[in-house]
Amino acid sequence: MTTMRAMATDRVGPGAVLRPHTLPVKAPVDGEVLIRVMAAAVNPADLGMLAGNYRWYDELRLPLVPGYDVAGVVEGGDWAAGAAVIASTGHSRTQVGGYAEFVTLPAAQVAAAPANLDWTEAATLPLAGLTAYQALDLLDLAPGSTLLVNGPRGAVGRFATELAVARGITVLTPDTGEAPAADSAGRPASGSADAALDVVGGPRARAAFAAVRDGGRYVTTVPEFWVPGGQFTADRGIEPRIVRAEPDGRMLDRLARAAEAGQLTATVAKTLALTEAADALDLLQAGGVRGKLVLVP
Repeated sequence: MTTMRAMATDRVGPGAVLRPHTLPVKAPVDGEVLIRVMAAAVNPADLGMLAGNYRWYDELRLPLVPGYDVAGVVEGGDWAAGAAVIASTGHSRTQVGGYAEFVTLPAAQVAAAPANLDWTEAATLPLAGLTAYQALDLLDLAPGSTLLVNGPRGAVGRFATELAVARGITVLTPDTGEAPAADSAGRPASGSADAALDVVGGPRARAAFAAVRDGGRYVTTVPEFWVPGGQFTADRGIEPRIVRAEPDGRMLDRLARAAEAGQLTATVAKTLALTEAADALDLLQAGGVRGKLVLVP
Protein backbone atom coordinates (compact mmCIF):
# COMPACT_ATOMS: atom_id res chain seq x y z
CA MET A 1 0.00 0.00 0.00
CA THR A 2 2.09 2.88 -1.29
CA THR A 3 -0.37 4.89 -3.37
CA MET A 4 -4.02 5.88 -3.16
CA ARG A 5 -6.74 7.51 -5.20
CA ALA A 6 -7.70 11.05 -4.24
CA MET A 7 -9.66 13.94 -5.70
CA ALA A 8 -7.34 16.92 -5.90
CA THR A 9 -6.61 20.14 -7.76
CA ASP A 10 -3.30 21.35 -9.10
CA ARG A 11 -4.22 25.01 -8.59
CA VAL A 12 -6.50 27.17 -6.46
CA GLY A 13 -8.52 30.19 -7.52
CA PRO A 14 -10.03 30.67 -10.99
CA GLY A 15 -9.75 27.53 -13.07
CA ALA A 16 -9.37 25.17 -10.10
CA VAL A 17 -10.78 21.76 -11.02
CA LEU A 18 -10.96 18.59 -8.96
CA ARG A 19 -9.82 15.49 -10.81
CA PRO A 20 -8.61 12.02 -9.85
CA HIS A 21 -5.00 11.80 -8.71
CA THR A 22 -2.77 8.94 -7.66
CA LEU A 23 -0.88 10.10 -4.59
CA PRO A 24 1.47 8.48 -2.08
CA VAL A 25 0.12 7.17 1.20
CA LYS A 26 2.07 8.68 4.08
CA ALA A 27 3.28 6.05 6.52
CA PRO A 28 2.44 7.06 10.11
CA VAL A 29 5.24 8.05 12.46
CA ASP A 30 5.05 8.20 16.26
CA GLY A 31 1.95 10.09 17.31
CA GLU A 32 0.12 9.55 14.00
CA VAL A 33 -2.67 7.30 12.76
CA LEU A 34 -3.24 5.92 9.27
CA ILE A 35 -6.96 5.71 8.49
CA ARG A 36 -8.68 3.99 5.58
CA VAL A 37 -11.42 6.49 4.72
CA MET A 38 -14.91 4.99 4.57
CA ALA A 39 -16.73 8.33 4.25
CA ALA A 40 -15.77 12.00 3.96
CA ALA A 41 -18.20 14.87 4.47
CA VAL A 42 -18.29 17.95 2.23
CA ASN A 43 -18.16 21.39 3.90
CA PRO A 44 -18.36 25.03 2.78
CA ALA A 45 -14.70 25.36 3.79
CA ASP A 46 -13.86 23.04 0.90
CA LEU A 47 -15.35 25.54 -1.53
CA GLY A 48 -13.20 28.27 0.02
CA MET A 49 -10.08 26.18 -0.46
CA LEU A 50 -10.62 25.75 -4.18
CA ALA A 51 -11.61 29.40 -4.62
CA GLY A 52 -8.30 30.49 -3.11
CA ASN A 53 -10.03 32.27 -0.22
CA TYR A 54 -8.47 30.08 2.43
CA ARG A 55 -5.50 30.62 4.71
CA TRP A 56 -3.17 27.82 5.70
CA TYR A 57 -0.65 28.03 8.51
CA ASP A 58 2.13 26.99 6.13
CA GLU A 59 2.76 27.60 2.45
CA LEU A 60 0.20 25.76 0.33
CA ARG A 61 1.36 22.44 -1.06
CA LEU A 62 -0.07 21.19 -4.36
CA PRO A 63 -1.86 19.10 -5.43
CA LEU A 64 -4.54 20.12 -2.93
CA VAL A 65 -6.88 17.44 -1.57
CA PRO A 66 -9.88 19.12 0.12
CA GLY A 67 -11.89 17.69 3.00
CA TYR A 68 -12.17 18.24 6.74
CA ASP A 69 -14.27 15.30 7.93
CA VAL A 70 -13.49 11.60 7.81
CA ALA A 71 -14.82 8.39 9.26
CA GLY A 72 -12.90 5.18 8.73
CA VAL A 73 -10.84 2.24 9.93
CA VAL A 74 -7.39 2.41 11.50
CA GLU A 75 -4.74 0.73 9.37
CA GLY A 76 -1.71 1.57 11.50
CA GLY A 77 -0.01 3.95 13.88
CA ASP A 78 -0.94 4.93 17.43
CA TRP A 79 -4.39 3.32 17.48
CA ALA A 80 -5.40 -0.32 17.46
CA ALA A 81 -5.64 -1.63 13.90
CA GLY A 82 -9.24 -2.15 12.84
CA ALA A 83 -10.69 0.48 15.19
CA ALA A 84 -13.59 2.52 13.82
CA VAL A 85 -12.72 6.20 14.18
CA ILE A 86 -13.69 9.72 13.18
CA ALA A 87 -11.44 12.73 12.79
CA SER A 88 -11.21 16.32 11.69
CA THR A 89 -8.26 16.59 9.37
CA GLY A 90 -7.43 20.09 10.65
CA HIS A 91 -6.71 21.03 7.04
CA SER A 92 -5.46 24.55 7.77
CA ARG A 93 -2.67 23.03 9.86
CA THR A 94 -2.05 19.63 8.29
CA GLN A 95 -3.06 20.17 4.64
CA VAL A 96 -4.38 16.62 4.79
CA GLY A 97 -7.67 16.25 2.90
CA GLY A 98 -10.45 13.73 3.35
CA TYR A 99 -11.27 13.37 -0.36
CA ALA A 100 -9.00 10.34 -0.51
CA GLU A 101 -8.81 6.64 0.20
CA PHE A 102 -6.43 7.17 3.14
CA VAL A 103 -5.42 9.94 5.54
CA THR A 104 -2.55 10.08 8.00
CA LEU A 105 -3.30 12.37 10.93
CA PRO A 106 -2.04 13.23 14.41
CA ALA A 107 -3.51 10.76 16.89
CA ALA A 108 -4.65 13.71 19.03
CA GLN A 109 -7.22 14.56 16.34
CA VAL A 110 -8.85 11.13 16.30
CA ALA A 111 -11.74 9.69 18.34
CA ALA A 112 -13.67 6.43 18.44
CA ALA A 113 -16.62 6.57 16.06
CA PRO A 114 -20.14 6.60 17.55
CA ALA A 115 -21.37 3.01 17.69
CA ASN A 116 -24.91 3.98 16.66
CA LEU A 117 -24.02 5.84 13.45
CA ASP A 118 -23.09 4.41 10.07
CA TRP A 119 -19.99 5.62 8.23
CA THR A 120 -21.73 8.40 6.33
CA GLU A 121 -23.51 9.68 9.44
CA ALA A 122 -20.33 9.56 11.52
CA ALA A 123 -18.47 11.60 8.90
CA THR A 124 -20.87 14.52 9.38
CA LEU A 125 -19.84 15.00 13.00
CA PRO A 126 -16.24 16.30 13.29
CA LEU A 127 -15.99 19.81 11.83
CA ALA A 128 -19.58 20.95 12.46
CA GLY A 129 -19.66 19.32 15.88
CA LEU A 130 -16.34 20.81 16.98
CA THR A 131 -17.42 24.23 15.73
CA ALA A 132 -20.68 24.05 17.68
CA TYR A 133 -18.99 22.73 20.83
CA GLN A 134 -16.25 25.37 20.81
CA ALA A 135 -18.78 28.13 20.09
CA LEU A 136 -20.74 27.13 23.19
CA ASP A 137 -17.54 27.04 25.21
CA LEU A 138 -16.77 30.60 24.08
CA LEU A 139 -20.27 31.73 25.02
CA ASP A 140 -19.92 30.02 28.44
CA LEU A 141 -23.62 30.25 29.28
CA ALA A 142 -25.13 29.03 32.52
CA PRO A 143 -28.11 26.66 32.54
CA GLY A 144 -31.31 28.64 32.15
CA SER A 145 -29.72 31.23 29.84
CA THR A 146 -31.28 32.04 26.48
CA LEU A 147 -29.35 31.60 23.24
CA LEU A 148 -30.45 32.70 19.77
CA VAL A 149 -29.13 30.45 16.96
CA ASN A 150 -29.82 32.12 13.61
CA GLY A 151 -29.27 29.04 11.42
CA PRO A 152 -30.67 26.10 13.38
CA ARG A 153 -31.25 23.91 10.31
CA GLY A 154 -27.62 23.79 9.17
CA ALA A 155 -25.17 21.29 10.62
CA VAL A 156 -23.39 23.70 13.00
CA GLY A 157 -26.63 25.36 14.07
CA ARG A 158 -28.36 22.05 14.65
CA PHE A 159 -25.49 20.60 16.67
CA ALA A 160 -25.19 23.83 18.67
CA THR A 161 -28.92 23.75 19.41
CA GLU A 162 -28.81 20.14 20.55
CA LEU A 163 -25.68 20.62 22.67
CA ALA A 164 -27.11 23.79 24.23
CA VAL A 165 -30.35 22.03 25.17
CA ALA A 166 -28.29 19.25 26.77
CA ARG A 167 -26.58 21.96 28.87
CA GLY A 168 -29.93 23.33 30.07
CA ILE A 169 -29.86 26.40 27.82
CA THR A 170 -33.08 27.69 26.24
CA VAL A 171 -32.55 28.01 22.49
CA LEU A 172 -34.32 30.67 20.43
CA THR A 173 -34.54 30.58 16.64
CA PRO A 174 -35.30 33.40 14.18
CA ASP A 175 -38.96 32.33 14.46
CA THR A 176 -39.04 32.62 18.25
CA GLY A 177 -36.43 35.32 18.89
CA GLU A 178 -36.67 37.97 16.20
CA ALA A 179 -34.46 41.05 16.48
CA PRO A 180 -36.20 43.99 18.20
CA ALA A 181 -37.38 47.09 16.42
CA ALA A 182 -35.24 50.23 16.19
CA ASP A 183 -35.27 52.74 19.03
CA SER A 184 -36.14 56.44 18.73
CA ALA A 185 -32.65 57.20 17.40
CA GLY A 186 -33.03 54.67 14.60
CA ARG A 187 -30.58 52.20 16.12
CA PRO A 188 -31.78 48.64 16.75
CA ALA A 189 -32.97 48.43 20.33
CA SER A 190 -31.36 46.00 22.75
CA GLY A 191 -32.91 42.55 22.63
CA SER A 192 -33.59 40.16 25.45
CA ALA A 193 -31.54 37.09 24.53
CA ASP A 194 -28.55 36.44 26.76
CA ALA A 195 -26.45 35.47 23.75
CA ALA A 196 -26.49 34.75 20.04
CA LEU A 197 -24.61 32.35 17.81
CA ASP A 198 -24.35 33.48 14.19
CA VAL A 199 -23.76 30.70 11.69
CA VAL A 200 -25.10 32.56 8.64
CA GLY A 201 -23.54 36.03 8.36
CA GLY A 202 -24.88 39.06 6.53
CA PRO A 203 -28.18 40.70 7.55
CA ARG A 204 -29.12 37.70 9.69
CA ALA A 205 -25.90 38.17 11.67
CA ARG A 206 -26.80 41.79 12.35
CA ALA A 207 -30.32 40.76 13.35
CA ALA A 208 -28.91 38.17 15.75
CA PHE A 209 -26.57 40.73 17.31
CA ALA A 210 -29.49 43.15 17.76
CA ALA A 211 -31.49 40.46 19.53
CA VAL A 212 -28.90 40.19 22.33
CA ARG A 213 -29.39 42.22 25.49
CA ASP A 214 -26.82 44.89 26.33
CA GLY A 215 -23.93 43.21 28.10
CA GLY A 216 -24.75 39.85 26.51
CA ARG A 217 -22.58 37.57 24.41
CA TYR A 218 -22.16 37.04 20.67
CA VAL A 219 -20.14 34.49 18.72
CA THR A 220 -19.95 34.09 14.93
CA THR A 221 -18.64 31.37 12.66
CA VAL A 222 -18.65 33.73 9.65
CA PRO A 223 -16.02 36.37 10.44
CA GLU A 224 -16.01 37.93 6.98
CA PHE A 225 -19.45 39.35 7.74
CA TRP A 226 -18.41 40.93 11.02
CA VAL A 227 -18.21 44.63 10.21
CA PRO A 228 -17.12 47.06 12.97
CA GLY A 229 -19.43 50.00 13.52
CA GLY A 230 -23.19 50.19 13.49
CA GLN A 231 -24.71 47.54 15.70
CA PHE A 232 -21.28 46.07 16.45
CA THR A 233 -20.26 48.97 18.69
CA ALA A 234 -18.64 48.66 22.08
CA ASP A 235 -21.21 50.84 23.81
CA ARG A 236 -23.61 47.89 23.99
CA GLY A 237 -21.14 46.01 26.15
CA ILE A 238 -20.99 43.02 23.79
CA GLU A 239 -17.66 41.75 22.51
CA PRO A 240 -18.16 39.86 19.23
CA ARG A 241 -16.01 36.74 19.17
CA ILE A 242 -15.10 34.41 16.32
CA VAL A 243 -15.00 30.62 16.64
CA ARG A 244 -12.48 28.74 14.53
CA ALA A 245 -12.85 25.03 15.05
CA GLU A 246 -9.59 23.47 16.19
CA PRO A 247 -9.10 19.70 15.86
CA ASP A 248 -9.36 18.09 19.29
CA GLY A 249 -9.69 14.34 19.71
CA ARG A 250 -10.85 14.51 23.32
CA MET A 251 -13.59 16.99 22.46
CA LEU A 252 -14.52 14.91 19.44
CA ASP A 253 -14.81 11.89 21.71
CA ARG A 254 -17.30 13.81 23.88
CA LEU A 255 -19.30 14.62 20.75
CA ALA A 256 -19.27 10.98 19.67
CA ARG A 257 -20.54 9.87 23.06
CA ALA A 258 -23.24 12.57 22.92
CA ALA A 259 -24.32 11.10 19.58
CA GLU A 260 -24.50 7.65 21.17
CA ALA A 261 -26.66 9.11 23.95
CA GLY A 262 -29.09 10.47 21.37
CA GLN A 263 -28.19 14.11 22.05
CA LEU A 264 -26.92 14.79 18.50
CA THR A 265 -28.66 14.12 15.21
CA ALA A 266 -26.62 13.33 12.10
CA THR A 267 -28.39 14.14 8.82
CA VAL A 268 -27.07 12.97 5.45
CA ALA A 269 -28.66 14.66 2.43
CA LYS A 270 -26.93 12.61 -0.26
CA THR A 271 -24.10 10.12 -0.65
CA LEU A 272 -21.85 10.34 -3.71
CA ALA A 273 -18.85 8.41 -4.96
CA LEU A 274 -15.45 9.94 -4.24
CA THR A 275 -15.01 10.54 -7.98
CA GLU A 276 -18.15 12.73 -7.87
CA ALA A 277 -16.52 15.23 -5.50
CA ALA A 278 -16.80 18.08 -8.02
CA ASP A 279 -20.52 17.37 -8.40
CA ALA A 280 -20.91 17.44 -4.63
CA LEU A 281 -19.25 20.85 -4.44
CA ASP A 282 -21.51 22.12 -7.23
CA LEU A 283 -24.56 20.96 -5.26
CA LEU A 284 -23.26 22.67 -2.13
CA GLN A 285 -22.50 25.86 -4.03
CA ALA A 286 -26.02 25.92 -5.49
CA GLY A 287 -27.52 25.93 -1.99
CA GLY A 288 -30.70 24.40 -0.70
CA VAL A 289 -29.08 21.19 0.54
CA ARG A 290 -30.64 20.00 3.81
CA GLY A 291 -28.13 17.80 5.58
CA LYS A 292 -24.59 16.84 4.67
CA LEU A 293 -23.22 15.68 1.35
CA VAL A 294 -20.90 12.73 1.93
CA LEU A 295 -18.32 11.13 -0.35
CA VAL A 296 -17.62 7.40 -0.25
CA PRO A 297 -14.34 6.08 -1.74
